[in-house]
Amino acid sequence: MRILLAEDEAVNRMAALAMLRRAGHTVVAVEDGPSAVAAATGGVEGEGFDLVLMDLGLPGFDGDEAVRRINARSNGAVSGPRILMLTATATPGGLERCQGCGADGVLSKPLRLDALEAALRGETPVAVATPDAFDPRAIAQMRDLLPPARVAELIGKTAGTLRQYRVTLAEAWRGADRPMLSMMAHKVAGVSAQYGCLGLRRAAQALEAAVEAGPQDVGVFLEALDAAYGPALAYLDARAAETAAF
Repeated sequence: MRILLAEDEAVNRMAALAMLRRAGHTVVAVEDGPSAVAAATGGVEGEGFDLVLMDLGLPGFDGDEAVRRINARSNGAVSGPRILMLTATATPGGLERCQGCGADGVLSKPLRLDALEAALRGETPVAVATPDAFDPRAIAQMRDLLPPARVAELIGKTAGTLRQYRVTLAEAWRGADRPMLSMMAHKVAGVSAQYGCLGLRRAAQALEAAVEAGPQDVGVFLEALDAAYGPALAYLDARAAETAAF
């Protein structure tokens, strides 16, 4: 298939690109909403896309708005690409946006090829809640598809990105910047989900939901997120080291 991937997080984009291409697909990646609309609607004859994987949170305008614009420009044509939303959100509002924008389905991060194939068959992937802090299947999927050195590189970049986000979260808290707190919590949830750090994802989702719920003290949620950071970073560092040793 020809797939358009709209994902602003570099480490998630690199992982998804590598896996999808390794699975035999032709993939074009963009990083923001306007570029997604332009790519999905501007292809010349014979060079369109069979599928669009659209992240919900994108710069420029969000993925749900991009889907509405793509559908509006198709003028009801039945030959347009299928569109699946990608999201790490757990907030009711975020899920409603994914389900109500006109996309053909919703996939929860991390992107798993078996879930993607099920969605393309018209099945609804069932998300099974787990209390585990880590899901080793996320990195195992990468190891099955990619060379060990590439997987180790991706894991290392992810750990570095999460460390940067931790600093930005602390700065946002000190500056009482609630919009930035919400945005960074969403980013942490998305990145940690892709690499199987479920405990960190849950803590980030809880912080994002608390910030969006209104003017309340979210310090306890930030503390919980910070507490989840240590085990997640240790997990990623260990997986990178063991993968590099293969």
